[in-house]
Amino acid sequence: METRNQRLIRELLEEREEPSDTSLRAQSLRRAKAEELPRTLTPFEWEQWYAEHGVPESHRQLQAGPRRPWWRRLFRRRSRGR
Repeated sequence: METRNQRLIRELLEEREEPSDTSLRAQSLRRAKAEELPRTLTPFEWEQWYAEHGVPESHRQLQAGPRRPWWRRLFRRRSRGR
């Protein structure tokens, strides 16, 4: 959306630039056409998207072994210091 002052400046400078659509709807449509990953979905929508498209590599977590809870790691450190 162009403000009144922006329009006046553009007219004074005689710029003939096409206005670009920067609405959320237009951005999401561009992203969908380019087959980019969505950016914001609800957990339910992510489940649906993963079911339809698969889980992208960037969304996969490394499968490390089971990790101890933070409080056990903390107490282990404290007991070593004594």
